Amino acid sequence: MLPTAGLRIDQAPPMSLPFRFFATAPLFLMLAGGALVHWGSDLFIAPLMPVSVATLHLLLIGWMVMIVCGAMIQMIPVLAGIPVPWPGTIPWVHGGLVVGTLALVLGLTREPMVPGLLIFSAVVLILALGGFLVPIVAALVKAPAKHPTVNGMRLAMICLTGTALLGALFLVEHAFGFIDFDRRILVGIHLTWGLIGTMGVLILGVSFQVLPMFYMTPACPTRASRRILIGLALSMLLLPVALLVAGVESLWVWIAALPGVAAGIDYAVTIRTMLRERRRKLIDPTLRLWWFGYVCAALSLVLLAAWPATEEGGWRFFFATLHGLGWVTPVMIGMLHKIVPFLVWFHRFSALAGLVEIPMMDDLTPARAVDVQVGLVIGSVVVLLLGIATGWEPLLVLAGCGWIAVGAIQLYALWFALRIKPPEAPVMPDFASFFKDMPIPPAPVNPVPGCESRGGAESIALRGQGVNPICTVLAKFLETTLVSAIMDMRGFMVPRAGTIPPGSAT
Repeated sequence: MLPTAGLRIDQAPPMSLPFRFFATAPLFLMLAGGALVHWGSDLFIAPLMPVSVATLHLLLIGWMVMIVCGAMIQMIPVLAGIPVPWPGTIPWVHGGLVVGTLALVLGLTREPMVPGLLIFSAVVLILALGGFLVPIVAALVKAPAKHPTVNGMRLAMICLTGTALLGALFLVEHAFGFIDFDRRILVGIHLTWGLIGTMGVLILGVSFQVLPMFYMTPACPTRASRRILIGLALSMLLLPVALLVAGVESLWVWIAALPGVAAGIDYAVTIRTMLRERRRKLIDPTLRLWWFGYVCAALSLVLLAAWPATEEGGWRFFFATLHGLGWVTPVMIGMLHKIVPFLVWFHRFSALAGLVEIPMMDDLTPARAVDVQVGLVIGSVVVLLLGIATGWEPLLVLAGCGWIAVGAIQLYALWFALRIKPPEAPVMPDFASFFKDMPIPPAPVNPVPGCESRGGAESIALRGQGVNPICTVLAKFLETTLVSAIMDMRGFMVPRAGTIPPGSAT
């Protein structure tokens, strides 16, 4: 049984809205793998090379932001209890992200660069992200829920807004020339808000809900979640100020990062305790992705600490690989393998629970393919790190092929969950027909005072038609009560084995 207490499942949006993002994101992950195969070591000459920036944003916008959009559209109504306004704009947001990301990549990788494409991509991406952020922020502002996941979403959306504005500025600079300002400061703020403030905070916030729901861990303590989010919020505010006022190499940058570092340590201890005390001790393949992601996150923070102190680009490539492909990507894949089957089951089969035979959530997940994908994710990260360290082209090509396979398996898993169509709902019985042959009782000799109207003309008319009015009222009462009970049991009770997934929290 899934612990869904406090969730507003009835507020879930149509399945087509988040799934368009979930279906497109793996394609961009495959494109990023193809870019690694095509350009190889040229991607690691310098962090701000056009092909390096283009490949990085295939991952950041095409893969990560795409999944973030789908997850937010799905989770905000369920967690916050308020629907996202203006859902008609969501298809336009999706199309804008696709077109804008492709235009950005083409504009940066053509020789020479195409300023028109860069300006076009900046405009389209700002419009798309604006069309996403405005309704999302409006829903989060109105949301009465104080769940730590909702608060994490609020912080992440603030950081995403700043990241998008700085990204648009960079694209305009590539088209018309760079402004006279220290690039390291602007890039540092952009990466801080994008990688840590948006992706990192969102993963931390969502894990407060996903881990107890799907992995049967205890709930995250309220005080711990509050401490973690406050520490991260302080660093996301203080780090840009320290960079702008004191510069990249100032001691104030390290001081500004301390609340975030303390929050990260607090989160690691909290999550370790939650996972150790989970009620279901079975090691799920997707749980291995979470463990691997947390190891890579810890290693990436060590490298991040060395970032201001070195001009060596290799350290930054190691950080980007460990953070983006070693932490964010495995955790996102692990979440998708739980969220997608749950959404398919809820939208297609939950209304039929207890009425007909329906698949369990495990039946909507390709177990063998997931096992292969877990190995591919871990192996591709390790091979890519070795390729960056050695500069050996075959390793980089092998890593690129690995990420193409990871994206392909993700698409297959989505198709696998959607392939089963819901059975036809059975015809509900007519409860009034159960009492049609009952004898009509005689009229009461001494009716209850004040109730004469109930046995008056209406009762006489029904008797004239051979219908027992008492039986009719009883039948309607039973019909209403039993149907309501059945509807309630669909959401809150587990039917007999084989009809609904047992918690499916593997």
